[in-house]
Amino acid sequence: MTAEELFEEKKYLVIAAVKQQFGSIARAGQIAEINNMDLDDLIQVGHLYLWEHCMNYDPERVDTFNAYVMKGMKWAMSDELHLKGTPFKISRRVGHEERNKMNIHSIDLHRDGETVKEFYAVSPIDVEQEAILSIEFEEMTSVLEEQEKSIILHVGEGYTTREIAVKLEMKKSTVQTRKTRAFLKMNPDYKP
Repeated sequence: MTAEELFEEKKYLVIAAVKQQFGSIARAGQIAEINNMDLDDLIQVGHLYLWEHCMNYDPERVDTFNAYVMKGMKWAMSDELHLKGTPFKISRRVGHEERNKMNIHSIDLHRDGETVKEFYAVSPIDVEQEAILSIEFEEMTSVLEEQEKSIILHVGEGYTTREIAVKLEMKKSTVQTRKTRAFLKMNPDYKP
């Protein structure tokens, strides 16, 4: 029997391995989608694994061929999901619970006036929310003079009026006055 004939005869093992590994074809499709893949990608991995083993087929091991190929095929599919199913490499020691907690954000890289897509960042920070807050902060502080903005930034970082006065080489009362003026510019309803 040629490798091609054996492959055609044993093709059904790929679907059987998918069903065994993931419970059903529909569930396998969902898992693949979660991992940025298509169900066809998993099936292709199974076909490649089967083809490799059909090429190295030993007729003396006909009784164990199906079980041997099924076991290896399921591992190959799981490896494909884990290693290539995300846009970046994650250690195999990271469990799926921990992996699901990671925030994965696409970041567009701007280089020489062109936008290069598909850069990713793993971070507990919500990049989109941080960008929105940064824009809102810039809009809010745009009404302030540089010195007022500096005082507000120091207040936001937790410095006391006295520490700000020392750092900016001003009197404490001057810092207090400018801080109050800055807050009033940003929010006319501010009550010191």
